[in-house]
Amino acid sequence: MKSKLPIIIVGALIILLLIFVVAASVQNLQDQDQDLQKQSFNYKEKKPGGCYVLFKALPELYSTEIKPKVVTKPFADTYKKDKELANGYNLYVLVSDKLYATAQDVKDMLTYAELGNQLFLAVNMPDSVLLERLGLTIAMDTSHVYYRDSEQHYVNPALAPDTAFSCKGIFGGDYFTSMDTSITTILGTDEQHRPNFIRVTRGSGSILISLNPSAVTNYFLMHENNIASMGKEFSYTNNYQDNIYWDEYYKYQDYKRSEGDFSEWQVLMRYPAMRWALWLAILLLIIYIVFEGKRRQRIIPDKPVITNNSLEFVNALGQLYYQQHDNANLGQKIIQQWLEFIRTRFYMNTSYLNDTFIATLSHKSGIPVDRVREIIDSIHHIRLADQVSDDFLNTFYKNIQAFYLNTK
Repeated sequence: MKSKLPIIIVGALIILLLIFVVAASVQNLQDQDQDLQKQSFNYKEKKPGGCYVLFKALPELYSTEIKPKVVTKPFADTYKKDKELANGYNLYVLVSDKLYATAQDVKDMLTYAELGNQLFLAVNMPDSVLLERLGLTIAMDTSHVYYRDSEQHYVNPALAPDTAFSCKGIFGGDYFTSMDTSITTILGTDEQHRPNFIRVTRGSGSILISLNPSAVTNYFLMHENNIASMGKEFSYTNNYQDNIYWDEYYKYQDYKRSEGDFSEWQVLMRYPAMRWALWLAILLLIIYIVFEGKRRQRIIPDKPVITNNSLEFVNALGQLYYQQHDNANLGQKIIQQWLEFIRTRFYMNTSYLNDTFIATLSHKSGIPVDRVREIIDSIHHIRLADQVSDDFLNTFYKNIQAFYLNTK
């Protein structure tokens, strides 16, 4: 019972931990459903703060109806590896709360737009380097309250004198305070008619920046007739697109990274389920080391190697018969022991001790033929003689001992 106690403890801890994880996950999901401030902007997320509706509807806005390509790496890496990004007539969509980009990312974004492509950014806080390169400044609305009416106006006269869409209880975003009017066009404003959606012309392409990413979330688009706002917002992009790219990298960046600071591990750790699995695995490993690291059984002592006592038996038997001067009988015993040794060691038939036997035994044992022949001749002599002298028996015994010691 004592040996099973650690297993019971470990099992109980695992069950308690799983219950805690499940309860925390359920509570987290409930909080996300109720709190509209927690916006993931994930293309698979069907909850209020996700962008599932926009991602699925994007292909229908263009004549080609191309399925968007999901990008999970920095823009610079994608631009370097995907040669189609430089061809023109591509749309890159990036929806996020914050945009932290490297200098190389910003450089490649501008080059990408100059080649005739379009970059659509819907972020609350754009990267400062990108804003500086485009000649833009923004201001934070100090009156922002998450649970309030949020309005998005589109001021293009071709759409209507002022087309507005509203929704309660979501973040309205910041606004632009200055811009280069020679290359910048105001496309939308907030409820106080401050610009929050613009288009910056770069070469033969353009960069569209919206400071109200909440306007493309599921909650906003599915409210009343707000689904029409998606078509109006993307009407400023080209009607034909070779490729549509959907970014799933920058929305998970919580700090500005340095050049080259990217790994596949970051992609895995951005998902809560993956992080929980990692920490749970580490905890289980620690528990296993604590309870299973101890030796459960005593150290088994080494068993002594079994020795061959054939020579000891022969010596003991020889001493017995030698003291009684029964040399013939002693010689027969030595012969029987030696022949048994030959049968068990070399698997040879000892019924016929002829020249063939001598040659085979010499080959297997490594003993010269003349030495083996001498032993066989002595065996024949002992078997036929009535009396065996002490000198002859002593010589025969030494030859047998030498055979035991020198055989391979």
